[in-house]
Amino acid sequence: MSLNYSYILPECYVDTNLIEYLTHGNVNHQQGCNQVVGKLKKNFSDRFAIGIIDKDKVGVGYMLNCSEVVSTKHLCILRHKIFPHYLITVSPAIDRFLLDCAKEEGVSLEDFGLSYRLKEFTKQTKKNTSNKDPRFRDLIIAIKNNKEIVFLGKALNYLQANQYTSKEEDIVAFANEI
Repeated sequence: MSLNYSYILPECYVDTNLIEYLTHGNVNHQQGCNQVVGKLKKNFSDRFAIGIIDKDKVGVGYMLNCSEVVSTKHLCILRHKIFPHYLITVSPAIDRFLLDCAKEEGVSLEDFGLSYRLKEFTKQTKKNTSNKDPRFRDLIIAIKNNKEIVFLGKALNYLQANQYTSKEEDIVAFANEI
């Protein structure tokens, strides 16, 4: 039985697949950056929440109210200055992040029936079935030891366990391990 993490809001289908793998539960999938930010503001204004969005589409207004906690090559964790929210941006987007992680781990995407060409891979990740597509789940399992994937998993699990008591220095420490 999977746990339900309605307070974790990824913006696209393949993000949802990755985040559900890392958290071992179901998350609150949203259809794009604007919906993630809108839900954070409207439904979670006084409650803990984590939004995960591609940096290429970041809602600038919302980010003005956030401060950077830590960043890596592809990931940036921001903390809202007023609300108990974290925003994780993936740079430039989830498709490039996954391609780079696979390359770093020496994993061939073709072994999973996926393209190593960004344009074709992006088309594959944008399908509304990619959140449950076993090819992506198998890819995620194959790259699970990538340093940034490990960091993302540690950060998510830490934030879940310490929703209102998390310390920025703890999250920074996870990033310093990579």
